[in-house]
Amino acid sequence: MCSRVLGLIRDRLLATSFGASTTLDAFMIAFSLPNLFRQLFGEGTLSSAFTPRYIALREKAENSDQSEQPAEQFAGVVLTRLALLLSVIAALGMLIAGLFIMYGAPRHALVASLAISQLPYLIFICVSAVMAGMLHARDVFGIPAAAPILLNVILILCVVWFPTVDALPYAVLFAGIIQLSLHAWGLWRSRGGFPRLHLKSTAALVDLRKAWVPTLVGSGAQQLNVFLDGMIAYLMLSHRPGAVTILYMANRLLQLPMALISGSVGTVIYPDLARAALQGWDEVGKVMRRGTTVVTALLLPAAVGLWLCAESLVITIFRSGAFSVDDAERTVFVTQFVAIALLPLGYYKLLIRALNAGRQERKPMRIALVSVVINTVLNLILVQTPLYEAGLALASLISGTIACLMSAVSLHRIGTGMLFDGRRLLRPIVCTVLMAGAVYGLLLAWPLASSAAVVDHLWRLTATVSLGIIVYGLAMGPGNIRSLRR
Repeated sequence: MCSRVLGLIRDRLLATSFGASTTLDAFMIAFSLPNLFRQLFGEGTLSSAFTPRYIALREKAENSDQSEQPAEQFAGVVLTRLALLLSVIAALGMLIAGLFIMYGAPRHALVASLAISQLPYLIFICVSAVMAGMLHARDVFGIPAAAPILLNVILILCVVWFPTVDALPYAVLFAGIIQLSLHAWGLWRSRGGFPRLHLKSTAALVDLRKAWVPTLVGSGAQQLNVFLDGMIAYLMLSHRPGAVTILYMANRLLQLPMALISGSVGTVIYPDLARAALQGWDEVGKVMRRGTTVVTALLLPAAVGLWLCAESLVITIFRSGAFSVDDAERTVFVTQFVAIALLPLGYYKLLIRALNAGRQERKPMRIALVSVVINTVLNLILVQTPLYEAGLALASLISGTIACLMSAVSLHRIGTGMLFDGRRLLRPIVCTVLMAGAVYGLLLAWPLASSAAVVDHLWRLTATVSLGIIVYGLAMGPGNIRSLRR
């Protein structure tokens, strides 16, 4: 939560300093490149395939009263080979960026100049993601969760002390080095210590290599869709400066509840899913029903609240300095499409983890390919309509919902049983409807124009969010809240 709040402060400073401009658009595209690799080679894919295998080796060693050496040998070779592979990719990326700087069009050269100095960041952040999977397997969750705070703090300080876009890539690179150091320290302090780095192959590595490509495609689909959204906006909406920035800001509002709820539940439940998968898919179904109950009870009211309060939320957080009223209105429109996508994307994140925990990597791969194709086709169509950048958000909503449904059907057919506990979901749905009615009534009674003072929108936002929390909490009742916590 601290990380996400600091992320919003960081984004507000970026919006205030640079506005929805072509320059900030270029930085967002450049920054999305290492973020894409973070998903493809780190926490979204390799870590998803690595963690259940690492846990299985540790469980086998504990059950047989042997040392945990095979698990640590496996981790050591994965970290070593990943670092070498990413170093080669970063070097090639910097070479290509250099060619764009020398021979590319001015808009493309600007992106390349902002990307070249932060491409090595992908080495540090991807290796950190695998280290985070090791820490999760050792039941250490605080350090991986806190590491993104460092990136946000460093970027905030950079914007305050060096308010130029050119300084931001160096801040990103420095943050990656600090994050890697924190994860390494956490491993050294935890049970098992820091693994010995080596290149010697193991049987587990061979198995991981077979599973990695399907997992890469399956778990990286959402991040790939986000990257494609930004690229299409940058290339096809050049007549609407700030389209990439607006998409980014709206997605940041999506990522706050997504990380706090779906991401947190998925992170903590993943080791349980991996252990349950060793006993059978019916056990995976039991764990998933717990997960979907918590996600629904928290993410559904968050999605409805985000849609209802989008105007005051966007204006309060982002409308300042160079970020104009028109920029805010465009962001509000995109945010309302993003809010509708929050629940299906949250479920999808959890469902993919269940499939990966059971080593069913090829099913998420097929689902992801369908999702990416649908999203890309819809992007190319909808971006040319009067929706513009909001059309890209609508495409993500449609493709994400289809991917969620396909994942649920796949798990049900495998043998998990029902993934949702209908008796426990009815009350959160009814309570969300009551909350929405109360909040909507207050918004009607307190109308504000988009051009109204930011402080007025802040007061209205505070009142509506407080009312929503109170109504939802009272409607749920203390007994149901305690049951949800259990």
